[in-house]
Amino acid sequence: MKLLEGKPLSRSILETLPGRITELEKARGSKPALAVINYFENSPSAVYVKRKIKMCEKLGIACKVFSPDEKEGQKGLLNLLSSLGRNPDFDAVMVERPLPAGFDDLSFWDAIPAEKDVDALSSLNMGRLFTGKSIKDAESGLFFSPCTALAVIRIMKHYGIDPSGKKITVVGRSSVIGKPVSHMLTCLDATVTLCHSRTREIREHLRGAEIIVLAIGRAKWLKKEMAGENQTIIDVGTNLDESGKMCGDADFDDLKETAGAMTPVPGGVGPVTLACLLEASVRAAENFLKKR
Repeated sequence: MKLLEGKPLSRSILETLPGRITELEKARGSKPALAVINYFENSPSAVYVKRKIKMCEKLGIACKVFSPDEKEGQKGLLNLLSSLGRNPDFDAVMVERPLPAGFDDLSFWDAIPAEKDVDALSSLNMGRLFTGKSIKDAESGLFFSPCTALAVIRIMKHYGIDPSGKKITVVGRSSVIGKPVSHMLTCLDATVTLCHSRTREIREHLRGAEIIVLAIGRAKWLKKEMAGENQTIIDVGTNLDESGKMCGDADFDDLKETAGAMTPVPGGVGPVTLACLLEASVRAAENFLKKR
C-alpha cells in the first residue's frame, strides 16, 4: 500500500509564505491576522487549533483564538462573527467544528465578509465555487474555497492521482467537505457518487469505486469487508477512538493490506488543510492591502 502522507505537501505550501508575510509586514506595518473560533477544548479539532497557533507563531501570522460560552447561545456567536467581520485588526476568520447543536446555520456564516471567509462558509464564496465549471479559479485564489475539500484535491494532484474518468465515492454530504469536494472532483471530470447516512446498499457504491473520499465523522467506520481492493482511500475523518487516540473514518489497520493507497490519520489531509488555511489567510491580507 502507498502511504499518502500530507506533511511533504504541507511543507511545500508553507515554504511559500514567509517571504509574502515579510512583504506584507513591510507594506502595512502589521502581520497577517487570523481569528479562530472554537467552542470545545476537548474535541478532536482542538488538536488542530493548537497546531494552527504553533504554525502561525512560526510563520509570523498573528492568531487569536476565541472560545465563546455556549450559554451565550446563537446570538452570542452571531455577535462575535459580526464583530470580527468589522474589525480591521483581523484579515481572516474561521470557525472550528464541531459546534453546539443548532449553531450551523447560513445566517451565521453570511455575517463573515466573503473577503475574510477563508474556509468558505459564506453563501457568496460557496456560490462562486458551485457555479464554476473549473476549479482553476478556486486554486488561483479568486475566491476562497473550503480548506479541507481543497486539501483533498491538492493531495491527489501531489501524488499524481488523476480523477478524470474515475469512479469516486464520497461518503458524507456536509457543506464544508462532502458537497464541495464532490463538485471539485466533478469539475476534474470524475464520475462522483455522493453517499450519506440514508444511502441504500452503500457497500455497492464503496466496492465499485476506484477512489473513496471519507468524510462521515465516524471513527474507523470503513472496514475491509466494505471496500474493494487496490482502491485509493482519502480519509478526511478526525475522530477519537475508544482509547482516546485520534483516528480517521477508515480502519487503517484493517484496510492497509488491501488498499492501494491511503492517507493516514493523523498526518494525511490534516496538515494540508492547515497549510491551505494559512495560505488563504495570507492571501486575505494581501487582498486587503491591494484595496488600499
